[in-house]
Amino acid sequence: MVMHFLYVFWDFLVISSEWIIISLILSGIIHAFIKPQKLQKQIGNKKISSLIKTTISGCLLPICSCGVLPLALSIYRTGAYLGPTLSFLVATPIINPAAIIMAFAMLGKEIAIIYVICGVSIPIIIGILGNLFGGEELISKEVLKLQDMNIKIPENNYIDKTKWYKKLYYGIIWGFNTLGIEISRFILVGTFLGTLLIIVIPQSFVMQYLSNPKFVSIVGITAIGCIMYVCALGHIPFIAALISAGASPGIAITFLITGVATNISELISIYKLIGKRSLLIYILSMLLFGISIGYITNILLFDNFTPIFNLSNAKRQIEIANNINIIFPVWFKNICAFAVLFMGIYSWFIVIKNKLKSIRGNI
Repeated sequence: MVMHFLYVFWDFLVISSEWIIISLILSGIIHAFIKPQKLQKQIGNKKISSLIKTTISGCLLPICSCGVLPLALSIYRTGAYLGPTLSFLVATPIINPAAIIMAFAMLGKEIAIIYVICGVSIPIIIGILGNLFGGEELISKEVLKLQDMNIKIPENNYIDKTKWYKKLYYGIIWGFNTLGIEISRFILVGTFLGTLLIIVIPQSFVMQYLSNPKFVSIVGITAIGCIMYVCALGHIPFIAALISAGASPGIAITFLITGVATNISELISIYKLIGKRSLLIYILSMLLFGISIGYITNILLFDNFTPIFNLSNAKRQIEIANNINIIFPVWFKNICAFAVLFMGIYSWFIVIKNKLKSIRGNI
């Protein structure tokens, strides 16, 4: 039982870690080369255009819901408002060019069109809700501190003469030493809980829900999808197989969208690093959209829907999707998983050490 748990835990970590590491590097580059003032001008506001920009940017990146977190936090702490940050956080894992091609190839044009519409519209709507209902976390504390410093210290005609490669080096070091250490402990907690859920909840129970078109099943699978880790490209064949085996189209699209858009590691990180209100906006929106999309899809498609999954017919599209998608070698995935594990353990070591110091100081 223990060995099975460790195997599943490691498998989860390996699946998500490569994009976490790549996102930390990209976050470091943003930190090093993009001035907060420029980012604030582009997406540091409540304009719909800002939400569209971050949604489109997210739709072009083939990054999972765990991997997008460092990148989203980086743009948030560099000047993006909460709304654009949430739009980017939702859009990036849901949809990308390779996933769209594979969806049309394996799920059929009806479900694929619904998938694309949801992948573009849901992030924008959640971004609007974030801007409307965001409280003190509408602007990050880091940006507010920078704004205070700019008020107190007038800008001079200072030109930064630091070499680009030094900026790059210090930016990447910041990405791992600051952002990586901060988020990795929450990723480990979420991975632990996700593994526990996978082991505790029987697969037959999930399959029963997936093959049941009733409204209560849509609610249940929406909740399951919100806490499970699902990769869009990797799970489209799985969804296609479920539909061909009898699962309702509404259940399938709901599981794909809610499962891809979020997972328990991401939810914990949003709560700890952005705020409770942001988590409520995010999770309640995903639950509402997941249930609505599943219910409406079943009404529109259930009676006249015929699965099209045929591996021979879809082979060409799948090859195109795989060529677009970036596939990393196993050794690279394992190195990334070890790096995330090390950062997480080190982060928890620092937290526990500080707690013990605090306890000793109070005695």
